[in-house]
Amino acid sequence: MSDSVFRRIVLSAIILVGILVYANTLAFREINFDGILFILNNPLLKDFDYYVQLSDLSDFSRLDEQLGLNSDVTTSFMLRPVAYLTFSINYMMSGFNPVGFRIVNLAIHIINAQLVFACIQLLLNLSPCFSRLSRYSAQFIPTASAFIFLLHPMQTESVTYIMQRFASLAAMFYLATIWLYLVWSRHKQKGLKHDYARWASVVMLLLGMFVRESLITAPIMIVLLEVTVLSNFLKSGIKKAAPHLMLLPVIPILVVLVSAAQSGSSISIAGALNVVNYGGVSAAHYALTQMVVVLTYLRLYLLPYSQNLDPDQILYTLPYQLPVIGAALLIGFLVGGSYLLCRRNRGDVRYTLVFVGVCWYFLALSVSSSFVPQPDLMAEHRAYFASVGFIMALICLVDLLRTALGTARINRLIVGLLIIWCGVLSVLTYSRNNMWRSGISLWSDAAKKSPAKHRPWYNLGIAYYKSGRLSEALKCLDKAIAIDPGFDEVYQVLGIIYIDLKRYQDVETVSLQGINYDPANPVHYNNLGIAYAQMGRSEDAKQAFSTAIDLRPGYENAMLNKAEIESFMESSAVRRR
Repeated sequence: MSDSVFRRIVLSAIILVGILVYANTLAFREINFDGILFILNNPLLKDFDYYVQLSDLSDFSRLDEQLGLNSDVTTSFMLRPVAYLTFSINYMMSGFNPVGFRIVNLAIHIINAQLVFACIQLLLNLSPCFSRLSRYSAQFIPTASAFIFLLHPMQTESVTYIMQRFASLAAMFYLATIWLYLVWSRHKQKGLKHDYARWASVVMLLLGMFVRESLITAPIMIVLLEVTVLSNFLKSGIKKAAPHLMLLPVIPILVVLVSAAQSGSSISIAGALNVVNYGGVSAAHYALTQMVVVLTYLRLYLLPYSQNLDPDQILYTLPYQLPVIGAALLIGFLVGGSYLLCRRNRGDVRYTLVFVGVCWYFLALSVSSSFVPQPDLMAEHRAYFASVGFIMALICLVDLLRTALGTARINRLIVGLLIIWCGVLSVLTYSRNNMWRSGISLWSDAAKKSPAKHRPWYNLGIAYYKSGRLSEALKCLDKAIAIDPGFDEVYQVLGIIYIDLKRYQDVETVSLQGINYDPANPVHYNNLGIAYAQMGRSEDAKQAFSTAIDLRPGYENAMLNKAEIESFMESSAVRRR
């Protein structure tokens, strides 16, 4: 079988298997978690004119107040307009039907698996040591890597979780950048003067930078590939990657400008570093914790059990804590050990790819899992693209073992075990996807695995409320309050549920508790006004609605409620006269 025929078979198989494994997700009718805030309730997706307004970031940032949006939504939109454009196209084609969004997410994932195959195949072919590699290895390594990437249950958060198209789409642009660069490098090796692939690679990188900030590492990755796989001197590698390296300032400049626009202050590096740090975690503590987290991702790729949408990750604050020391030593061992293997076996490209894969993994995670604090300490989707490097290194080690043992029987055994492993991964992925069937199934799983964290209980309560199961919703929300009494949003949801149950004394109680924690939340005052109105305290109700409107001008529900109570008060006064 020729290489071209083999390549077509593999790429076709990736499409077929990917569709089969993720087919169950197309029946899921809910957009969950952050997708509610950033997609369903996001008016910016519904009008392409908002993309034109991005030319003035200061003006665009005022949409928070004008449209009553969470500032996180406009910040994300300004940083990632290309990703949001794909959501807008989805909306224009089929509204907020989840099926359309899921089809696009699955298509992106399948393309990524194909790009993994193509990139690794090119890396092998471009190495000066390729002639020493057997044809079997040259086919085995990219094929096995692509299918494990495609089928691994750790990828579900970037595929089935609609909102995390950010991760899979960024990976697609990242992989396309590398693949096109390698295509150009192959043309140069053959003496062809075709530069279209090089400039197409630059375009992919630029577009990807407006999908996710992790693309800032792509130029560095290209230089790494030049120095290691392509065996060029550092100076030569930098020269070849110059157009890509020139784009390095794009993301830092964008983040600084967005931070300044949102804060309404002058440009500040410190402000830019904290543009997404809502938890107030220090950079030092975050960095210490991430040394443990990046190894947890590795464990999940090796042994995919106990996946959790909302893990209750411990924050490490001291460098001499045992898990931190252990993580630092293991990271040093992985990087140092793979480097020594590469140095001592320069004639075998597989050892080179082991080192490159380890560097790929840590470099790809360096933006989200280093010293720039993120809203969550751990999230599975952050390891989506990074996993390409780890999987490639792992498969190269497996192939080295296969070659060392060197019998046909061993070859068949290893391939058979790998096929079985892919089957196990497929079953786990199909099963994990079922967690995303509904908000109740998703957050029940998270609450079971993170029972001491308030957010899973809160979101489970919301899911029960939307399903009309009010008593179960109240139990979950009460647990969320017991864990974190200062979690303001719980009180406003409790107020809404108690209004539905006509328990107006309870509405007053929880609304006043909410106001105590967040006196600037207009929803508490609106709920309180409804309770007062039903309890016959018209003057108090009018005052509560007025306060809600003062806090959020244009708050439609509060304005309607105030008008209604004023009309009632006027008619009551007329009757008394």
